Amino acid sequence: MDERQVKAATLARLREEYGRRRKPIVTAEFSLGSSGIRADLVVFANETIGFEIKTARDTLRRLPSQMHAYARYFNHAVAIVAPCHLPNLIADDLCGASVWTYDGEGVLSVFRTGIANVVDDAALDDLLTQAERRTCDFRAAMKARYAATSSQFWRAVSRRSIRPDDLPLLSRFADNRAQARRFAEERDNRWSHWLAAQGCLETA
Repeated sequence: MDERQVKAATLARLREEYGRRRKPIVTAEFSLGSSGIRADLVVFANETIGFEIKTARDTLRRLPSQMHAYARYFNHAVAIVAPCHLPNLIADDLCGASVWTYDGEGVLSVFRTGIANVVDDAALDDLLTQAERRTCDFRAAMKARYAATSSQFWRAVSRRSIRPDDLPLLSRFADNRAQARRFAEERDNRWSHWLAAQGCLETA
């Protein structure tokens, strides 16, 4: 499985766990303040959960620094690792994170249950922009940032399986990127038509 497939499987598991309850706010590729680290997936609910994914193609070289950052910013951290990495995990490197793994069918399972982290308010401030610090608290800021795209994602997948190609729905900038692509395509088409009219291109 590649990272996108693991993300899709993780989101499917979260959907199952929340069941008929209101689905949590989720996002992908979340920057962890000044640490220079991005969380692969994040859940913002009553508590925050950060997911770090290590597929068979990845190494564990950066895992200690990543889990240290996760422990600073999230109430719970989960390292989702390919089975080949399990023998090489070092407990101290996990900083209390849970460990999940997956089989060839993409079924996730818990390998190790971690511990909860005590997150300092100063750490949460590091995740906010200056404007957010002035106008709202962490929970409100994350809701303002990600609630719309998260709701859009859960609605889109509500009656079917979650696929890797659903992940762009979690991007706050997906609409802007799609619009930019449309504008680029329209510009290229207009340019091609103009060139054809000038006799610069062969036409069928």
